[in-house]
Amino acid sequence: MLRWALSDGVRRIAEHVIANPRDIRSSIAFETQTHSGQIPGVVDARATLCEQELSGDSTLFVVSEPALSTLTRRNHVLAWVLREAEALILSAIRRHKLGPDQDWIYVRAGLLERASRTRMLREVMLSPGGRRRPGGAAIRDARKGLSQLYRMAADSMLLFEDIERMDEDAIRVILSSTLVAELEDWQKLELATALSAAEALALETGERVRWKGSIAGGSEIATVGRYRIRWQNALAKRVAENLDPSEVMIREAAEALSAGMGLARADVSIRDAETGIDVAHFECKWFGSPLSASAAVVDAISQLVRYCRDSRPGSVEQARTMLRDCAVVCAGLSGFEEAMDGSKPVGLTDFSGLASGALIAWAARLHRSLAADSI
Repeated sequence: MLRWALSDGVRRIAEHVIANPRDIRSSIAFETQTHSGQIPGVVDARATLCEQELSGDSTLFVVSEPALSTLTRRNHVLAWVLREAEALILSAIRRHKLGPDQDWIYVRAGLLERASRTRMLREVMLSPGGRRRPGGAAIRDARKGLSQLYRMAADSMLLFEDIERMDEDAIRVILSSTLVAELEDWQKLELATALSAAEALALETGERVRWKGSIAGGSEIATVGRYRIRWQNALAKRVAENLDPSEVMIREAAEALSAGMGLARADVSIRDAETGIDVAHFECKWFGSPLSASAAVVDAISQLVRYCRDSRPGSVEQARTMLRDCAVVCAGLSGFEEAMDGSKPVGLTDFSGLASGALIAWAARLHRSLAADSI
């Protein structure tokens, strides 16, 4: 339910209400009033005769007067969605004792509060009928509205009810939009690479892919049997005696300028849990123009070489062997030939290759190699 409250659908409703409050419509309702000596509305003859007979006052008239009313079925649905989402978020903040460092959830709560304070919706929420949960007739009425705002509110409430019933399609929809935050294209490519590697290893080993509860950079995001898939994996620095001459020059120059050498971070790493060492790395390159492909591939290869040297600091030959199990993953091959069969010093594929199973042969080769080393 909290994921529903934090979903983009509810956010768009709140933003629409704040930006376009006039889209909230009232309706004409007739109120029955008794007046003396005046007839301001439509006379209810039967009620008037009854009132005059009971009171003995021939100047009394019972009339129906038109008045604007905000308590419509459509406004009821809209107000309930905003109020319920706000209540769920505030409850989560209190229950989990979220501090100001989690400012994103406070921002969302503030957005819903501003939308709920809209005058017409506030009148609905404070009315006795507005406090009750809208029924099916109200939802159907909102879906028939010409205003997109009411249709969005009706769809959001229907999704809420489907989640309550544990409908699989509804849960899949809400998880797909809230499980992972909005990502840049290059981040999507990296996570696609991690997922493809995990699926390929699962196919080879017969083990299940087990995703961690939190998908965050610099952490282990999935496990497959003995393998650990890490995203933005930080590699330990090599000591000075294991550095190449050019790397020594770079480190010395950086230290002379008081510029610290940061840790190398492989986009995706595969770690063997039995030995605790990394056995493969992937470097992902996202680019928009095919003209950038060559430079991106060369840059990725240089990074992979560095990662392999950091992972196998004692031997260049061991780093060279590890490099064959590593790969560059591009947005598109842009004329380059895919190479994932181990015949080249380093692998190369793209997003389409990931989708078509290019890593299956890689996983088989890696697993056989580690199984042989374990014997």
